[in-house]
Amino acid sequence: MKEKRAIEILAAHADTLTGRPKAMQSLDVKDEEHTQLAPLFQLAERLHQSMQPVKPSADFVRSLRRELVENARRQIKLKKRMRRVMVIGAAALGSLVSIMSVVGAAIFVIKRLRARAQALQAPMS
Repeated sequence: MKEKRAIEILAAHADTLTGRPKAMQSLDVKDEEHTQLAPLFQLAERLHQSMQPVKPSADFVRSLRRELVENARRQIKLKKRMRRVMVIGAAALGSLVSIMSVVGAAIFVIKRLRARAQALQAPMS
């Protein structure tokens, strides 16, 4: 029997134990498969009988909820801060590029004017 098939059958058996009998009925379990998995079925049944469902206390549930909400809020604040830092950084970088462009353009114009002035003065001398 393939491992995937065994897992499907065991999962359906577990569902049957927890009150969903249709899970096992939907699978066509052959006698050979049932025989091979019988020890695991018995183990699952014993565990189901001996283990009682556990329900967390109301205090624990409230505490966990409060903790999860606080963590979510912290993550949201961190994302907002990071977004703000990125926007400010991008704006600063954009401003710096703009300033450098103006400075570069000014230097270019000054050099052109000086070159033109020198070109105009050279033939006169």
